[in-house]
Amino acid sequence: MTNLSIFSICINIILVGTVYSAPTSTTTNTASDVGRWVETASLAVGGTGHTSTLLPDGRVITLGGNAGGNIVEFYNSTTRTWNRGPSMLNARSYHSATLLPDGRLFVTGGYYYNAAIKTAEIYNPVSNTWTSVSNMNSGRYGHQAVYLPSPMNKILIMGGYGGDSSQTTFLQSCELYDFVSNKWTTTTPMINARVYFSAEYLLSMNMVVAIGGGGDNSAEMFDVSTLKWTRSLNTIPLGYRSDHTVTLLPNGQFLIAGGGQDTIANYLFDPTTKLFRSAANITQGRITPTATLLPSGSVLLSGGMLGNGVMYRSAEIYDFRFNTWRSVADMNIARFRHTSVVFSNCSSSLPTTVLVIAGQKDWSGTPFASCELLTINA
Repeated sequence: MTNLSIFSICINIILVGTVYSAPTSTTTNTASDVGRWVETASLAVGGTGHTSTLLPDGRVITLGGNAGGNIVEFYNSTTRTWNRGPSMLNARSYHSATLLPDGRLFVTGGYYYNAAIKTAEIYNPVSNTWTSVSNMNSGRYGHQAVYLPSPMNKILIMGGYGGDSSQTTFLQSCELYDFVSNKWTTTTPMINARVYFSAEYLLSMNMVVAIGGGGDNSAEMFDVSTLKWTRSLNTIPLGYRSDHTVTLLPNGQFLIAGGGQDTIANYLFDPTTKLFRSAANITQGRITPTATLLPSGSVLLSGGMLGNGVMYRSAEIYDFRFNTWRSVADMNIARFRHTSVVFSNCSSSLPTTVLVIAGQKDWSGTPFASCELLTINA
């Protein structure tokens, strides 16, 4: 999944001592059912392989990436500007960034100097500082990390690439980080090795669901109480899914869209039955698009590319209630490997605003720094 957390940002409410509001619509940025994209301030340094997270105080924090190294930037939704923050202790790309219940951000692994790295660190938005924690047992990038709440109160790290550019390996291994002891311990490995996959913790079932990844078309579930993995009862029919999106819907099912082999076919995975089933097709096959869960429960799928290098400006929205897709306004700039966050208003009568951040603009790997805002009634 693209790994997003949504926090409501209420107009004129003080959060951590600062007043934030959702971006205001103007006559040149009118919300509608198809929406309107407007370019906003660019990052100081563009890139891919970065992460973007909405903090509880309303700011967006973007970390690292191929061009960014250890750079940290914050987006203010009121002023629509980016500002530099304190640099990470380690440069990294294709890392994980996990928001903790207390508002801190836990960052692990990544790729640096042609190798997977073991380091981990925590950002504290109150003190505006980074703190190093103990290294993982294995360096990894393209992995996933989820927070397991109390009574476990640990971080689970799964899969990814290991090694260096001369000998890259797909990892099955998993690790748990204990905040009290500041130690990593290995736990039950996944059934299948996975890279660039998606994972989500389900509180209602006390399990982690991992879906897809390079060379894989299955799902598997990690039972937090037994520390055991079990596999889905069927697989995605049309082959492996990587560079895809996975979004947890309000009905408890997962939408798998894009990625894989330029396919327009999409699927739903039900963790209660452990079965995949077909969902409505998207209009265009997309590799490395971004999926954004909107406050309504609909999913915005933006950008991406075809295997022949054609980039997309287009976007579409999935309505899980009716299993339908509809086209919305095109972005100003075609992009893939970008990130996105959604600003959720407290009133359903107000439009939704989505921020799309950086990415890659061509097949040669050229990163860029531009960002856009979508304002839409959805």
